[in-house]
Amino acid sequence: MSQKIQDNESIQSMLELTKLVKFGYKVLDKLPLIYKINPEIKTQRDQAVEILNHANILLLPDEFNNLFSKDGWVCYGGLSQRILEEVIYLGSNKQYQEAKQLLINYIDEDKIDFILKKCASREHFKERLDLFNLLKIDYLEERYHACIPLLLALIDGLANDISKHLGFFAENSDLELYDSITSHGTGLPFLKTIMNTSRTKTITEIIHMPYRNGILHGRDLNFANKEVASKCWWVLDCLIDWADEKQLNKQPKPPASLREALKQHQSIQELSKRIDLWKRRPTQTESYWKEQNIETLNPILPEYALFIFLGAWKEKQWGKMTPILLHNISKHLGKAASEVKNDYKKITLLDFHIINSEDQTPSNTQIYTYLEFIKNHVKQTLYLNISVNYANSQTGDPELRNEPNCGWYILQASISALLFH
Repeated sequence: MSQKIQDNESIQSMLELTKLVKFGYKVLDKLPLIYKINPEIKTQRDQAVEILNHANILLLPDEFNNLFSKDGWVCYGGLSQRILEEVIYLGSNKQYQEAKQLLINYIDEDKIDFILKKCASREHFKERLDLFNLLKIDYLEERYHACIPLLLALIDGLANDISKHLGFFAENSDLELYDSITSHGTGLPFLKTIMNTSRTKTITEIIHMPYRNGILHGRDLNFANKEVASKCWWVLDCLIDWADEKQLNKQPKPPASLREALKQHQSIQELSKRIDLWKRRPTQTESYWKEQNIETLNPILPEYALFIFLGAWKEKQWGKMTPILLHNISKHLGKAASEVKNDYKKITLLDFHIINSEDQTPSNTQIYTYLEFIKNHVKQTLYLNISVNYANSQTGDPELRNEPNCGWYILQASISALLFH
């Protein structure tokens, strides 16, 4: 595998295209009459120049790893571009301690909440969600001695479950993936090697790396600090990227043509503009929501999807519920309906209404809902925050609401407290 992330197929093809674009339009600029004859070429030129202006971002992952990987931070797909650019600037200008502090503080409550949201929708990760929530509390309350060993153990177990073969710290663990930033040889696999360093002596001095062997085997005694704990969360976030990319199983493919690259770039720019224009809807009162039903709600709204889902549950129409659940996208509907029936039949839904609804992102709305039901022969009530997501109807990937070929889907993980406890 390549020695640099910029040699990845997806990045290299873009870099080569920028070189081609630069050369081609340098020639065309000497023949301005062509632009008058065919104005479309001028438009393409301007788009190409914009690509060139952003091409340097493709080199940042290598710069980041060169600066910080030896100290336990590697670049990964989920890393904020703002943080990436800022710490590289600081590190390149002899302000390494400032950059280091920024990286440590990057793992704050908001970041952990975002990590946990990702965990809630992913196989193997969601099984450990209760423990991750406890670890969040320990981290925020500075009980680093408690959260570090458990995070290391959970990271190892996750890698084992996902690979169905080896744990994270195993010598031959398959952490390196084709055409990846996170799982490039200089990224997560390199970080694993450092964390797996042999620790043969008892050390009482403060350490700044989450050395797995030294911590779990009781040889590194002064490990309980924010830097080590934040790096464990960092690894967990990297592991999410690794798990996602492992499912994709990327293979070499022919490089994109110039026209395809420009079309893709333009599409991304247009989507970005639509996202910037998006605004949260104003919140409504509980009395307003109590008056709403299938007839009064617009079918394009997330609340409409929730009403359809809960109404079908109340009537025990398992087949109607099945396609509204996010995790059933692309599943065989017959088999999925059987799973839905098995999960939901133990609970008789009697009544429901929305308390309030709040848009979180362009693709997610959280709907606080009152449920009245019978479970284990006991009539009960529960207030539940149900997550409704706007997603591609073929892939399940999140999309900007109202994009075509998409719809609103219920995230079953947000109902799991009722279903499985």
